[in-house]
Parts: sequence; structure tokens; C-alpha cells
Amino acid sequence: MSGEDRENAAIWLRAPSRTGWLWAGIWLVYLLVPLGDNFNGKYAAWQQIVGIVGFWVFCYVYSRLTMQSRAGWDCNYERRTADRRLLLYLAGLAALALVLPILCTPAWIALWIYVSSACGSVLPLDGERHWAPLGALTATGVMVIEGVSLRVGPGTWGWMVLPGFFSCVAVMGVRRMRGLIGELHQAREDVKHLATNEERLRLARDLHDLAGHSMATITLKAELARRLLPADHAAAEKQIADIEHVSRQALADIREAVSGYRRATLAVETASARAALEAAQISFEVDSALLRGSGSLSPDAEAALAWCLREAVTNVVRHSGASWCRARLIEARIDGEATVTLEVTDDGRAVPAAGVLADVTQDGVTESGSGATPWGNGLTGLRERLAPFAATLTAQPVRPHGFRVCATLPVP
Repeated sequence: MSGEDRENAAIWLRAPSRTGWLWAGIWLVYLLVPLGDNFNGKYAAWQQIVGIVGFWVFCYVYSRLTMQSRAGWDCNYERRTADRRLLLYLAGLAALALVLPILCTPAWIALWIYVSSACGSVLPLDGERHWAPLGALTATGVMVIEGVSLRVGPGTWGWMVLPGFFSCVAVMGVRRMRGLIGELHQAREDVKHLATNEERLRLARDLHDLAGHSMATITLKAELARRLLPADHAAAEKQIADIEHVSRQALADIREAVSGYRRATLAVETASARAALEAAQISFEVDSALLRGSGSLSPDAEAALAWCLREAVTNVVRHSGASWCRARLIEARIDGEATVTLEVTDDGRAVPAAGVLADVTQDGVTESGSGATPWGNGLTGLRERLAPFAATLTAQPVRPHGFRVCATLPVP
């Protein structure tokens, strides 16, 4: 996921909701009860004015706190450290909840319920101490102490104790839910980008295997046609016709690879390998079991082995300088498990270094000495193709000279 995509996702997650003011303000309707009591005739005019001003200030600060804290729930709902601005808002709410019952009507102790709810919105949920529930307990305790000190009857503040604490618990639950929804959206974006990257990797792998093999064959046939042209026009024309056929087939294969429909088979790749090796004047020995195995394996497993055959033959044609190449399909049981192994061997220039063979598998390079065989793009692509099958890919020189590529798959 690119930096720009992450930034756009973060902006989307932090975007304020259009219903934010409704969420923040709908619960303030319960303050109409202490507000109505504030206009009781037994209170002085200045107390009523202080009550009205305090009411509107409390509503504004509480709404701002709720909206701004909700904007960050999606990205960091646990919040190890609280925002200082939100803490100032919370301190202001606590100060108003403490002062208004003393200066005006004691019914204003209901403000502590909203302070407790604000603790669930602002204070961290993660860490050794659970600050949000501790803040709710503190707000509820102060409400009880202040109610008793102001001689408010237990019937008035008693019904506020449970709502005071559980309002914080409810907000914490909503906060966690919003955070998990935000993580789900982020995970969906990541999965989308991973799927795109996987498709790009598949396309790059297929194009490498297809184009490399086909271009090597075309190059060899073109060189052969150039040499035959002065002496044998008929043979040169045959090679040119083969070039046309291989190029058309390569174009069709590339189109199928781009569309995602190509599935190689051992029979097709064996015929293609024979044509490429004959053009390079390399004799090709094919085990009859290889042709019989085509169609007997699962389509995905056979396609993986077919790609291995194509890449191995391409390497023989381009790099080995070999005079012969042999391909075999071996069925065996390893540790009681049925396996099938594709082996491609040639007599090319590769020579073991001081008698050391390097065994390259899925997990990396395992050496019995020094001088490991390096991975190329082709072998890396084969390893990726074989990975879903818990297969083993081995590439190593053989004595006295030559090279062997083996791909072993477990089969049902």
C-alpha cells in the first residue's frame, strides 16, 4: 500500500460524521430537568443566570469533546496517550459539574453523568491502568460525595449512580466497535492492494517464462535460417515458417497469460521443448512416463510442473552449451508419502566446485560446503509457483559436468 493511499485512507477514516452533532447533542436533552429546576423561585436571579450560562457552556464543550474524540476512534481507538486538548475539555466539564451544583441548584450534579461518559471517549483504553473506567468511577464517586455534602436526598442522586458509570462503559463499547470497523476497512484496503500486487507478480512471472522460452527459440531458428539461406533455401524457408508459428503461439500465450486463463500441460510443454532443443541442435530424450503423466495429475499441479519443464529447457537452450537434454517424470514414495518428481538433466558446462553440490529449496540455500548455486529470475519464479504445493525445487551441477533441475510435489 503506497504512502498516498495510506494518507487517503487515514483522511477518510478521520472524516467527521454528519451525524456527529446529533450523537453528541441527543443525550443533552436530560439536562432540561436540572435546567427547569434552575428557574425555581427560591433561587436568586444571579444563580439562574449562572445556571443558564453554565448550561450552554457545558453543552458546547461536551459536544466539541464528543465529536473530536469520535474522529480518532477509527484509527486509534485504544489510544495509549490522550490528546491534551481533549483533556482540557474534560477538565472543563468536570469543573462545571463541580461548581454549578454549589452555586446554583444541586440538581446540576447530573452533569457528572456526562463527565463519566466523556471519560469513556477521551481517556486511554490500553495500558497497564484502565484509565477510562477509573475516570468513570472517580466521576461517579465525586457525584455521590457532592450530593451528600449538598444534602441532596438519596432518591435524587441514587438513580444517577448506575447510569453515571455505565454511560462510560457504553461509550467504551461503541468506541471499540468503531475502532474495529476502522481496522476492517483498513484490512480490506490492504487485501485489495495485496491482490493487485499478486496479480502483477503472476503476470510478470508468466511473461518471463513465456517470452524467454519463445524468444530463445525464435533467435535460434533465425540464426539457423540465416546460415542455411545461402546453401539450402528449402530448409531456410522451413525454419522461417517455424519462426512464424512460434511467434504466433507466443503472442497467443501472452494474451492468455494477461487474461489469466493460461494453464500449461506437460504434453504441450514437451512438444514445445522438443522444438526449441532441436533448433539449438540439442538432442532431447523424453521418458515415456512424462507423456503418460500429462492429464493424470491435478490441473494446478501439472501446470506447475509444466512451467518447471519450460524454464529448465529454456535455461538449457540459452546457457548450457549442452549436446543432449533428458526429461523424466518419477513417481516415488518419500517417508510414506506419494510424490512425483520432474527431472531435467543436461550435459552442459556446469561443473561442481571442489565436489560440492548446492541444494536450493523453498526455504533458501542449503549447502554441504561452499559455493551455492545462485537464484535467477526463472528459478525464483518456479519457487513461487511451487510454493502452494509444499514442493521442493532443487537446482545443482552434476558429475562430471552438466546440470540437473528437480521439482518434487506431494500428490494425493
